[in-house]
Amino acid sequence: MKLNKNFEPSPIPAEEVYGGFLQFNISAIISDISSKKLIAQQKRIYLKQWFEEHSADFSVINKKHLKSVDLSTPVIQAEMRINRYEIIDGNHRMKKALDDGRTYINSYQISGEQLANYLLNKEQYESYVRYWNEKIENYIEDMV
Repeated sequence: MKLNKNFEPSPIPAEEVYGGFLQFNISAIISDISSKKLIAQQKRIYLKQWFEEHSADFSVINKKHLKSVDLSTPVIQAEMRINRYEIIDGNHRMKKALDDGRTYINSYQISGEQLANYLLNKEQYESYVRYWNEKIENYIEDMV
């Protein structure tokens, strides 16, 4: 991933954020998907397979909120590690779909490179690019 020395965080207020040390502006991602500024791949997540491959902590789910969750809105999954996607928006939808016995849920899938544009500040962005490039280098070495 090439470092953009002129990186500027999204001007869209970060009302919804995902992450710990590295924080991503979910509000900006949703806005940019809606306006088609961000072209995310549309993918179906097969729930049984996804939950077999991922750990899910439902202790943070607000069970009262589940009744009002709209399953027509796709969840957002992002490439947090090479070829490894995590739900960054839509955990309540994932839980409701599972509880309702659904087979799949629709999602938008964002690559690691696309995700970099939604970090909250330049320092996080530069750390992320270094992290990502190190992972790619090690991934390629592991493939050989």
